[in-house]
Amino acid sequence: MRKRSHTPGPGRLRLQPGLEGLETRELLSAASPATIGAASRPVPARPAAILAHPDSPNGLLGKRAPGSFLDPALLQQVATAIYNPNTPPGTPTSQEIRRETFTARWVGKYTIGPPRFSDRASTIHLYGVTGGSNQFYKGKFNIAVYPPADPSATPTPGNLFANQVTGTAALFGQNYLQSGSMTVLDLHGTPAPGSSPDALPNRLSWAYDANTSAGPYAAPGGVVPGSGFTQGAGVVDLHYFPDTHPLPGTNGSGRVVLTFQGLINYSGIVSPVSKIIM
Repeated sequence: MRKRSHTPGPGRLRLQPGLEGLETRELLSAASPATIGAASRPVPARPAAILAHPDSPNGLLGKRAPGSFLDPALLQQVATAIYNPNTPPGTPTSQEIRRETFTARWVGKYTIGPPRFSDRASTIHLYGVTGGSNQFYKGKFNIAVYPPADPSATPTPGNLFANQVTGTAALFGQNYLQSGSMTVLDLHGTPAPGSSPDALPNRLSWAYDANTSAGPYAAPGGVVPGSGFTQGAGVVDLHYFPDTHPLPGTNGSGRVVLTFQGLINYSGIVSPVSKIIM
């Protein structure tokens, strides 16, 4: 800074360097880009499928108590259906039912395509990676479902599934390092009377396919009679959230929430992390 000097000079004031005190000031502050306008900017609503509060153990899909969607009565019905008390291995104990209990939930996507055969109405492909199970921390799934072309058709010896929804579910556990974990479930269901061939199935029964499953779910070769290691069944519930504008090349698309529950008597001996006795 310069200050004015009143020392007389030849015809003009003389200027010389000097120091002046400054007033006290607060340090400058700035808002980060993430917070600018946050108070006034509305938070966008999340899709209904994400707000379905799925009970996945890995926490990706909700924070509710593990297994809170389980139906104990259904598990008992499954146990009664797949185990005959008069034949080996007999009736499972309550501890064994807990060991075999299988639950899984995913948020995924679905597309509807043309049928592969004349007795089918369409091919529904479901897939996703956001989810998990009580038997594996996280995983992904691929499912193909084939609704019947005529839900009122009469089954025949040559076509036992003429009026049935059929399909296959492949569930891949991703926390078994290099184990090739794959749980294969055979799907089937009977459409409600008067259903349209284009109706999406909301609940399907599944049966554990021990011959195709792999990794921790592979049935030991030469299964000892009475071990029950090839038995498993349950249901899967499907809730759809259609896209307003379906994906190009499809007859429909959207999000889907899948919930599996049932029993799988997997041996546990071919998994490096499974506890055989629980």
